[in-house]
Amino acid sequence: MSEETLAAQNHGLSTSAPQIHDPYMRGIPGVMRGDSVDTGAASSVSGKRSLYHLPSTPVMHRPKESVARMTLGGMATLARSTSKFKQATDKKKKPAYMHSRSFAPASVAEDYTLTTPAASATPHDLSDVPFSLSAPFTPAYIEYDSTSLIDDVFFDVATPSPTIAAAMRAPKWPERPRLSDLPEEVLPTAAVRPVPVSSKIYPKIPEVEYKPEPIWIPSEMDEVDRGETTWRRKAIDVSAVPKADEPAVGLRRIWDKMLDTAFDNSDRRQLGIGALGRCLNRQWRRDRIDSDIKKQLDDFSDHRPYFTYWVTVVQIIVCIVSISVYGLAPVGFGRTQQESLVLKPSLAFEPVGYQEPDNLWIGPKSAALIHLGAKYAPCMRKDKPTWDKIYKNREIENHSACCIRNDGSGCIQSAQENCNDLFSTWYSWRDFLPPNNRTRGSVCGQDPRSCHRPASSGANVWPDDLTKWPICKDVIKPEGARNGLEPMTCDLIGRPCCIGIRGECIITTREYCQFVNGYFHEEATLCSQVSCMDEVCGMISFLNPNVPDQFYRLWTSIFLHAGIVHCVLTVILQMFLMRDLEKLAGPIRIAVIYIGSGIGGNLASAIFSPDRAEVGPAGSQLGLMGMLFVEVLQSWQLLQRPWTSLLKLLGIFIFLIIIGLFPWVDNYAHIFGFLFGLLLSFALLPYVTFGEFDRRRKIATIIICLLLAAGLLATLIVLFYVTPIYACNACEYINCIPWTSDFCKNYEILITY
Repeated sequence: MSEETLAAQNHGLSTSAPQIHDPYMRGIPGVMRGDSVDTGAASSVSGKRSLYHLPSTPVMHRPKESVARMTLGGMATLARSTSKFKQATDKKKKPAYMHSRSFAPASVAEDYTLTTPAASATPHDLSDVPFSLSAPFTPAYIEYDSTSLIDDVFFDVATPSPTIAAAMRAPKWPERPRLSDLPEEVLPTAAVRPVPVSSKIYPKIPEVEYKPEPIWIPSEMDEVDRGETTWRRKAIDVSAVPKADEPAVGLRRIWDKMLDTAFDNSDRRQLGIGALGRCLNRQWRRDRIDSDIKKQLDDFSDHRPYFTYWVTVVQIIVCIVSISVYGLAPVGFGRTQQESLVLKPSLAFEPVGYQEPDNLWIGPKSAALIHLGAKYAPCMRKDKPTWDKIYKNREIENHSACCIRNDGSGCIQSAQENCNDLFSTWYSWRDFLPPNNRTRGSVCGQDPRSCHRPASSGANVWPDDLTKWPICKDVIKPEGARNGLEPMTCDLIGRPCCIGIRGECIITTREYCQFVNGYFHEEATLCSQVSCMDEVCGMISFLNPNVPDQFYRLWTSIFLHAGIVHCVLTVILQMFLMRDLEKLAGPIRIAVIYIGSGIGGNLASAIFSPDRAEVGPAGSQLGLMGMLFVEVLQSWQLLQRPWTSLLKLLGIFIFLIIIGLFPWVDNYAHIFGFLFGLLLSFALLPYVTFGEFDRRRKIATIIICLLLAAGLLATLIVLFYVTPIYACNACEYINCIPWTSDFCKNYEILITY
């Protein structure tokens, strides 16, 4: 269209008086939002219809309310508000604090009303179809407020409100033809291609290319015809819109309630409240939440509990694997007697009995838990009482010799007092011909003269100390019974067997060793050639067989549990309490507090109860309790009745200390885990400040608590490795009260006969 033609069609607008935008005309049938009302000349144009003409039907203006009516309405509203406020004050109910939302609910801003077209309107008269330069693509007969627009930037299609959906399902509109079905000469030019607006026609408007948009004219109740005239994508069929009881899936429109749930963040973890706080009826003081406090609270991040899920899954898997591989111990509080007829070194079947401790938690035996990585001091350092007993047994073995039976039925290594003179001969090199003038020996099945690898020659001559002899890997059997080599020709009926959890070793038969759940060494002939503590501890072997170094048990025991009941209690506590705390602190902070408290608690337990094998995250869980205490203390000014909240937490702490008096649960881990959790939480947990002085005080608290935590850890390390505590009778009563005679015994296997 040329500029001359456009000027001829709209000369009324170019010469008319200034236009007045009447906001009360918005939403009235036939009038688009933003349309203008000519004050003079435009109405005088006859016979020609302009693109910006006035509607052919008379417009009914919305009547204004009188001043008296508005005054009475305001007074009534004020009276109702005052009455409600008085009722809330009398009942001492304060409105719940609502967090800010990233998105408003889809049903908040809907203010659509359906309007029936005027009877005089001609459905097929396209000359009455108004157009607008500024209004978006809008339904013709839907009246709505400008604040009710919905932002569809993040969705493939526009999200209809319930009111819009109802309007779409209304009875059929009068049939109107589609713009594409009309002859080309009837179509408005502006609806087909952009209209250039020249500065010659509108002198005060710069040259801008406007793209007029036609109104929405639905032809069917379930079909919408929208052109690609804006940034909005084309809408799908209205049939895809879910009904009130039909959720949307796939590419359908998203249900309003589903959107409200997805974007709702009003259930954020609140500082000082949390899951446990809600259970204990803890509330905020609303008078202390000013704009600064509210801003600090809104700045808190709402984390996902990744660490809680990870550590819980690992603990469940380890518990299942340990029970599957090692089986279950007898369930109870005392000891269970096991008896059987077993082949003993005397080559006779004799009754043998032993007692093993019961497991209250329905789990593996104590030796199996130690093998899996339980906290056990003799596996972490060279425990003096344990190794004194081992060295004593080695000294006895150094004076032993081969006891050969006179009937030729076999031989076994033993001390002289254990060799029966009537039926056996104690073959000592002091009484017979020793090789190279040796005074220690002989040894059943091993002789320096009959070992090819490692050979006893030159600089590698075996010393005259049986406890330092190596294992012979290539034995040369002598032909016949030669004088001095009788121990090499007899049948060896006993070899080293490691039993118990204190590194005890005996020379016995394979059957006896298997019955008492020991470790039988087929390759060795002397107990000094094997490291029973290495066998008992399992996991990674010691770098030096005589120096235990498994310090990593301080954190491996966190992932172990004494049984099914123990694991279930841990999972419940962590999913209820630890997950809630991680939403506030985040995965990194909660991991540092959880692991740090567990290590500190296990280290203290290894110092004061070195003979007890302990498993489970007892120290870590009490570290979480320390976090709860710190949360109350840091938000003291924000809480109603903070002393009550603190006393309730103290009652829970005392209950957990009582639980620590049972076997396999360590009170030293509880107490020191709580201390480490308290100190680390003061340093790592987020907090709000009530003024500049409070901010500086909390910064100083962070520095002091970090120093105290480091100092406490260093002190425990010195007490464990440098100046260890081996005997503390009073310390046992803090850890376990002997309800029965065997309730607090250590977890060794006792051989009864």
